[in-house]
Amino acid sequence: MYDCAYCGGTLTRRRWHSSTKYSKTIWQCVTSTKKGKKFCPHSKGIPEEAIEKAFLESYRIMCNNNKDVLEEFLQRMEEALSSNTIHKEIAKIEKEIQGLENKKNKLVDMILENIIDKDTHEDKYNSLMQEINEKVQTREKSLSNLEEEKDIKKRLLAFKKVLEQNEVIDTFDRYVFESVVDKVIVGGVDEEGNKDPAMITFVYKTGLSNSIFLLR
Repeated sequence: MYDCAYCGGTLTRRRWHSSTKYSKTIWQCVTSTKKGKKFCPHSKGIPEEAIEKAFLESYRIMCNNNKDVLEEFLQRMEEALSSNTIHKEIAKIEKEIQGLENKKNKLVDMILENIIDKDTHEDKYNSLMQEINEKVQTREKSLSNLEEEKDIKKRLLAFKKVLEQNEVIDTFDRYVFESVVDKVIVGGVDEEGNKDPAMITFVYKTGLSNSIFLLR
């Protein structure tokens, strides 16, 4: 999602001075950090907080200048809020577990009717129990994801209300950010043709984009 404007590589999230009170999160070009500065000399580490503030400004500009952007955002919020993918996933797993339980019960009937011997029954039973346990674990994970999704939807709903009222958002929310932004390009060239590593371009999922200049 984060690309370098100069080499086309991706950016990675890193912690600076993580063991001190001055620690902060920055985004750096992978080419520069792994191969060396000479391979992407114009890139510069950008604090995550600065990118978040730039997004808030970018969003304000986009909504003020393009009513279509606001409508597109609202549509995306509606799609996200109405999505029930995890519910469907859980229902599918429940059905699969029930199917395995039915097979396990049939095994009991088969050994009682002498259709299979004890060893075969034990092998098939153990195999089915392993599948059931794996499905149960997957279901538990999906249920946990469902709770997280509820929290996300609650936050998206709040953001949707802000959009509908055409208000300025003053607090960064990562879920909102990721739902409307397709790509962030770090670095660029200013109007005078000078390379500016503190230029941030937000490419929205609507297809529109705009640039914000930091540290000015």
